[in-house]
Amino acid sequence: MSQDIIPDSHANRLAFLINLKQQIAADAAALNLDANALAAANAILDPLIAAYQALVMAEQTVVTANANAAQLFAQQNDPLRALINNLKANPKFTDGMGAAMQIFTKSGAPQPAQTKPKIKAESQPGHVRITGSKDYAELVNIYMRLVGTAAWTLVGIRRKKFPFDDQTPLKVPGVPEAREYEAIGVIGDNEVGQASDIVQVTFGG
Repeated sequence: MSQDIIPDSHANRLAFLINLKQQIAADAAALNLDANALAAANAILDPLIAAYQALVMAEQTVVTANANAAQLFAQQNDPLRALINNLKANPKFTDGMGAAMQIFTKSGAPQPAQTKPKIKAESQPGHVRITGSKDYAELVNIYMRLVGTAAWTLVGIRRKKFPFDDQTPLKVPGVPEAREYEAIGVIGDNEVGQASDIVQVTFGG
């Protein structure tokens, strides 16, 4: 089966475009490409590179902001819940106030803390395909790490639907690696609930 050589992920696509531009310039003499041909190639590549550079930088900003917000929310989670409980315990608190503040939930409705996505990982040529369900979260973040390491890398940001193809390249080209993946629900701007069970897959590139 033929496969598109242009990567899907933003970071990998940016790296592909930059490399293509550099290699065309390096091989211009061997390919008999004159200045006009190089200019025509750059006219295609340069706007794409600029757009994907801006996009990758913006995504990294989102990752950092998300991590900062999640850390702050974790620190303020208990005080926030204590504030809500104190409001509800106030003798002058009414059901109308609770509805207006959106601190009442429908009876039996699932709570954000109960969110737990389910995922599966399958190694395919050039990527690892992640499938599953978000539970009832609006979005999910998907994380990856090498087996035996502690730090997770966010590879899928605020995904609305599955499948997701992780095109993160092998750490050592040509050497298959065992990876672990997990997902966590996102509601609004915050990660909520429990992370999915960790799934493991061997990716050969």
